[in-house]
Amino acid sequence: MKGKFLLILCFAGMIVSCAPLSREIMRQVDESLTYQVVQQDPQRYMGKTVLWGGVIIETINKRDETVMKVRQAELDMIKRPQTLDRSAGRFLVKSAGFLDPEIYGEGREITVAGEVAGKEVLPLGNTQYSYPVLLAKKIYLWEKQKPYYPYWGDYPYWWYGYPPWGYPPYYW
Repeated sequence: MKGKFLLILCFAGMIVSCAPLSREIMRQVDESLTYQVVQQDPQRYMGKTVLWGGVIIETINKRDETVMKVRQAELDMIKRPQTLDRSAGRFLVKSAGFLDPEIYGEGREITVAGEVAGKEVLPLGNTQYSYPVLLAKKIYLWEKQKPYYPYWGDYPYWWYGYPPWGYPPYYW
Protein backbone atom coordinates (compact mmCIF):
# COMPACT_ATOMS: atom_id res chain seq x y z
CA MET A 1 0.00 0.00 0.00
CA LYS A 2 2.83 2.39 0.89
CA GLY A 3 4.53 1.59 -2.40
CA LYS A 4 1.47 2.58 -4.44
CA PHE A 5 1.05 5.80 -2.48
CA LEU A 6 4.73 6.66 -2.97
CA LEU A 7 4.47 5.95 -6.71
CA ILE A 8 1.41 8.19 -7.05
CA LEU A 9 3.12 10.93 -5.03
CA CYS A 10 6.23 10.75 -7.26
CA PHE A 11 4.09 10.87 -10.41
CA ALA A 12 2.19 13.92 -9.12
CA GLY A 13 5.49 15.59 -8.26
CA MET A 14 6.80 15.01 -11.77
CA ILE A 15 3.69 16.55 -13.32
CA VAL A 16 3.84 19.61 -11.07
CA SER A 17 7.57 20.05 -11.70
CA CYS A 18 6.97 20.08 -15.46
CA ALA A 19 4.70 23.12 -15.31
CA PRO A 20 6.36 26.15 -16.93
CA LEU A 21 4.83 28.71 -14.56
CA SER A 22 5.32 29.25 -10.86
CA ARG A 23 2.81 28.13 -8.25
CA GLU A 24 2.20 31.76 -7.31
CA ILE A 25 1.08 32.60 -10.85
CA MET A 26 -0.96 29.40 -11.13
CA ARG A 27 -2.85 30.27 -7.91
CA GLN A 28 -3.99 33.54 -9.49
CA VAL A 29 -5.28 31.84 -12.67
CA ASP A 30 -9.01 31.23 -13.02
CA GLU A 31 -8.94 28.01 -15.05
CA SER A 32 -12.69 28.14 -15.70
CA LEU A 33 -12.14 31.16 -17.96
CA THR A 34 -11.25 29.52 -21.25
CA TYR A 35 -10.59 31.46 -24.41
CA GLN A 36 -14.07 30.65 -25.77
CA VAL A 37 -15.78 32.03 -22.64
CA VAL A 38 -13.80 35.29 -22.53
CA GLN A 39 -13.99 35.89 -26.30
CA GLN A 40 -17.78 36.25 -26.13
CA ASP A 41 -17.60 39.20 -23.68
CA PRO A 42 -14.06 40.28 -22.71
CA GLN A 43 -15.30 43.42 -20.89
CA ARG A 44 -17.13 41.23 -18.36
CA TYR A 45 -13.91 39.45 -17.29
CA MET A 46 -11.59 42.46 -17.08
CA GLY A 47 -9.04 42.08 -14.28
CA LYS A 48 -9.29 38.28 -14.14
CA THR A 49 -6.12 36.23 -14.66
CA VAL A 50 -6.24 33.53 -17.33
CA LEU A 51 -3.82 31.00 -18.78
CA TRP A 52 -3.88 30.68 -22.56
CA GLY A 53 -1.47 29.39 -25.14
CA GLY A 54 -0.93 29.34 -28.84
CA VAL A 55 1.32 30.16 -31.74
CA ILE A 56 2.71 33.64 -32.36
CA ILE A 57 1.47 35.21 -35.59
CA GLU A 58 3.16 38.59 -35.32
CA THR A 59 5.26 40.56 -32.82
CA ILE A 60 5.10 44.37 -32.89
CA ASN A 61 7.34 46.57 -30.74
CA LYS A 62 5.97 49.93 -29.65
CA ARG A 63 7.54 52.63 -27.54
CA ASP A 64 6.87 51.12 -24.09
CA GLU A 65 5.46 47.71 -24.85
CA THR A 66 5.46 44.69 -27.14
CA VAL A 67 2.22 43.45 -28.69
CA MET A 68 1.94 39.89 -29.95
CA LYS A 69 -0.87 38.50 -32.06
CA VAL A 70 -1.38 34.87 -31.05
CA ARG A 71 -3.43 32.10 -32.66
CA GLN A 72 -5.05 30.29 -29.75
CA ALA A 73 -4.48 26.57 -29.12
CA GLU A 74 -5.66 24.31 -26.32
CA LEU A 75 -3.11 23.52 -23.61
CA ASP A 76 -2.04 20.00 -22.69
CA MET A 77 -1.27 18.61 -19.22
CA ILE A 78 2.04 20.49 -18.92
CA LYS A 79 0.44 23.71 -20.25
CA ARG A 80 2.06 23.51 -23.69
CA PRO A 81 -0.08 24.37 -26.73
CA GLN A 82 -1.32 21.23 -28.47
CA THR A 83 -3.26 20.48 -31.67
CA LEU A 84 -1.76 23.49 -33.38
CA ASP A 85 -3.82 22.95 -36.52
CA ARG A 86 -7.05 23.87 -34.67
CA SER A 87 -7.90 27.16 -33.04
CA ALA A 88 -10.87 28.93 -31.52
CA GLY A 89 -9.53 32.34 -32.58
CA ARG A 90 -6.85 34.90 -31.89
CA PHE A 91 -5.85 37.13 -29.01
CA LEU A 92 -3.39 39.93 -28.26
CA VAL A 93 -0.70 39.79 -25.60
CA LYS A 94 0.71 43.09 -24.34
CA SER A 95 3.98 42.94 -22.46
CA ALA A 96 5.83 45.85 -20.87
CA GLY A 97 9.23 46.48 -22.39
CA PHE A 98 10.99 45.06 -25.42
CA LEU A 99 10.68 41.47 -26.64
CA ASP A 100 12.92 40.63 -29.58
CA PRO A 101 10.76 39.75 -32.62
CA GLU A 102 13.45 37.36 -33.83
CA ILE A 103 13.08 35.31 -30.66
CA TYR A 104 9.35 35.84 -30.17
CA GLY A 105 8.79 35.34 -33.87
CA GLU A 106 6.15 33.86 -36.10
CA GLY A 107 5.48 30.19 -35.47
CA ARG A 108 6.84 30.03 -31.90
CA GLU A 109 4.66 28.43 -29.24
CA ILE A 110 3.91 30.36 -26.05
CA THR A 111 1.92 29.98 -22.86
CA VAL A 112 0.75 33.22 -21.28
CA ALA A 113 -0.60 33.99 -17.83
CA GLY A 114 -2.19 37.39 -18.05
CA GLU A 115 -4.90 39.73 -16.94
CA VAL A 116 -7.87 40.25 -19.26
CA ALA A 117 -7.84 43.89 -20.38
CA GLY A 118 -10.86 44.07 -22.67
CA LYS A 119 -10.77 43.84 -26.44
CA GLU A 120 -9.37 45.58 -29.50
CA VAL A 121 -10.91 45.57 -32.95
CA LEU A 122 -8.26 45.37 -35.69
CA PRO A 123 -8.39 44.54 -39.39
CA LEU A 124 -7.92 40.90 -40.36
CA GLY A 125 -7.96 40.57 -44.11
CA ASN A 126 -11.09 42.35 -45.33
CA THR A 127 -12.92 42.15 -41.99
CA GLN A 128 -12.68 43.67 -38.54
CA TYR A 129 -11.73 41.12 -35.88
CA SER A 130 -12.31 41.53 -32.15
CA TYR A 131 -9.19 40.41 -30.28
CA PRO A 132 -9.37 39.73 -26.53
CA VAL A 133 -6.39 41.47 -24.90
CA LEU A 134 -4.14 40.07 -22.16
CA LEU A 135 -1.70 42.10 -20.11
CA ALA A 136 1.08 39.57 -19.62
CA LYS A 137 2.15 38.63 -16.11
CA LYS A 138 4.31 35.75 -17.32
CA ILE A 139 5.14 34.54 -20.83
CA TYR A 140 6.70 31.14 -21.34
CA LEU A 141 8.34 30.61 -24.73
CA TRP A 142 8.57 26.91 -25.59
CA GLU A 143 11.63 25.42 -27.26
CA LYS A 144 11.23 24.61 -30.92
CA GLN A 145 10.27 20.99 -31.43
CA LYS A 146 12.77 18.97 -33.37
CA PRO A 147 11.37 17.13 -36.38
CA TYR A 148 10.92 13.40 -36.00
CA TYR A 149 12.89 11.25 -38.41
CA PRO A 150 12.17 7.55 -38.22
CA TYR A 151 15.17 5.28 -37.83
CA TRP A 152 16.31 4.92 -41.45
CA GLY A 153 12.90 3.77 -42.64
CA ASP A 154 11.35 0.58 -41.33
CA TYR A 155 14.54 -1.51 -41.09
CA PRO A 156 17.97 -1.08 -39.54
CA TYR A 157 20.51 0.70 -41.75
CA TRP A 158 22.51 -2.41 -42.60
CA TRP A 159 19.64 -3.94 -44.57
CA TYR A 160 20.17 -1.22 -47.21
CA GLY A 161 23.41 -2.63 -48.54
CA TYR A 162 25.62 -5.03 -46.69
CA PRO A 163 25.77 -5.95 -43.01
CA PRO A 164 28.47 -4.17 -41.01
CA TRP A 165 30.35 -7.49 -40.42
CA GLY A 166 30.66 -8.26 -44.14
CA TYR A 167 28.97 -10.67 -46.54
CA PRO A 168 28.04 -14.20 -45.49
CA PRO A 169 30.16 -17.00 -46.98
CA TYR A 170 27.46 -18.13 -49.43
CA TYR A 171 27.84 -14.86 -51.38
CA TRP A 172 31.55 -15.53 -52.12
